Amino acid sequence: GKTSLAHQFVEGKFVECYEPTVESTYNKMLVVGKDEFQLQLVDTAGQDEYTILPHSFVIGIHGYVLVYSVTSLQSFQVVKTLHKKLYESRGKTRMPVVLVGNKADLALQSREVRTDEGKKLAESWGAIFLESSAKESQVTVGIFMKLIEEIDRVDNSYGRSTSCCLM
Repeated sequence: GKTSLAHQFVEGKFVECYEPTVESTYNKMLVVGKDEFQLQLVDTAGQDEYTILPHSFVIGIHGYVLVYSVTSLQSFQVVKTLHKKLYESRGKTRMPVVLVGNKADLALQSREVRTDEGKKLAESWGAIFLESSAKESQVTVGIFMKLIEEIDRVDNSYGRSTSCCLM
């Protein structure tokens, strides 16, 4: 899901098949209002609750897009653990986060995580919540625009720096 969203955002297309991600970096210019931002996206390998976070996940990162599949309760649980680890690694300071429930295009009967569960989790973190479909390009650009707004809200840094590193 993370890689599909990254491809859709950067290249404007849905990639049906790809090799599992180890770690990839993408660059993309995004205009928000009158300002241009050079985004550097770090697409990490699928994480689980037992992974030890490297410092590269914390140092120099301005914001996070945490993605789970609405068809996988396990991925929803993993994203909770990942958020907790990031929060603790950053010294329990507020961090700009957008929580994304991906695969929202799939049939309702295949859902394991309801929309209101995602909203409630994001609210508990003080984060933005969106549901998306990388396949149908739903809100893909909006995810990153919301993250830039969230970085500004949390760090009050909008307009001072036009380069963001996102994970």
